[in-house]
Amino acid sequence: MKEFINPLNIDAINNDGVSIGDDLALYPFRTKWGTYPIHEPKKLTNAVIAICTAGHCRLKVNLEEYEVEGPMLISLLPGQIIEPLECSANIEGYAISLSRRFIDMLNLPGWQQQYMLMYNNPLSAIDSDKLTAIRIFYAILYKAASNDENPFRLQVIENLIRVFYYGGVYQFKQNDTMSTSSKNSIVDRFLSLVEEHYREERLIGFYADRLCITPKYLSKLVKENTGRSAGEWIESHVILEARAMLQSSDMTIQQIAASLNFPNQSFFGKYFKRATGLSPKQYRHNGNK
Repeated sequence: MKEFINPLNIDAINNDGVSIGDDLALYPFRTKWGTYPIHEPKKLTNAVIAICTAGHCRLKVNLEEYEVEGPMLISLLPGQIIEPLECSANIEGYAISLSRRFIDMLNLPGWQQQYMLMYNNPLSAIDSDKLTAIRIFYAILYKAASNDENPFRLQVIENLIRVFYYGGVYQFKQNDTMSTSSKNSIVDRFLSLVEEHYREERLIGFYADRLCITPKYLSKLVKENTGRSAGEWIESHVILEARAMLQSSDMTIQQIAASLNFPNQSFFGKYFKRATGLSPKQYRHNGNK
């Protein structure tokens, strides 16, 4: 059986960079991106902020196709599925990989809003001033991460990232409806739980129980803070995984249904058609034309 969506192994593309455990890695992709497997979907386990400084490429993020033309910022989140389609020979840039644990440690204000911006639009064009600022920041961060004699280098990097974030490279709108930090924390934990359990659990009650709140209150918080209901977030993860498996694996529809914890192929087919308007068989046929 063809293997489907292996987690991206940062270490495999990190020979020219520097890393601190699983929490952080910095690497150029001048040579690495050109050798990255084309048309092989990979599920990210870390967040990746990439700065394309030259060249161009086409890639899919969660099955949506994007064109990258340097200079451009690419923001990718844990759990997203990426698939490079084509890269120019002169592609150049830098990438920073951050573990979910490390992001949680940063405790950045407004992260919920920034998360939604990146989730909905992973690409951002950057002007020459921002590109210069990002290059300087990357160089400082790289130097700090390379100093393995400093027992506090991870803490140094934490604070460098906070300064960069507070400095306004990531712009997000503050408004009267922004939730409190405690409410944001609940939504963050919900999104993390969905990413971890969506294959086995599709009921809102499961996630509400884990968060020690009622399903109604969870749905209200998630809708207010993300614009999507809790049920829509769960369904989007399930359907994205199903679509990717239908397009990129040779698993049978019955095997896909079982891997996503549906009781049978018929139940999965109805769930999938309700969300996409197509049966799994029709979607696979259309996607592989």
